[in-house]
Amino acid sequence: MSIFTKIGETWRQLKQKPAGKVLLNKYFIVGAFFLVWICFFDTNNVWQMLRSRATIRSQRRQIEFYKREISQMDRKLEQLQSVRDTLETFAREEYYYHMDDEDVYVIE
Repeated sequence: MSIFTKIGETWRQLKQKPAGKVLLNKYFIVGAFFLVWICFFDTNNVWQMLRSRATIRSQRRQIEFYKREISQMDRKLEQLQSVRDTLETFAREEYYYHMDDEDVYVIE
């Protein structure tokens, strides 16, 4: 018995079973090939879709972070513009401004 006769015999046995009829149906085979192609080999495959979703998620987090930062800066700017003493305190703390007769020591 050659290998081809064994394959043919196995093929016939498989075709007689109910699951074999479905699996060997030409429409099922073409549909399975199509799904495999779309999921793994197409330019817009599953991996690209997952990577794109992760990128979008991280960019949305960045947007929220920058919105919070902008709102904090706006509040700080409003506070600095409203009271003169806070402006002087901010300038001394952040930029080490000082009067002519003062010495500033920075200890880190």
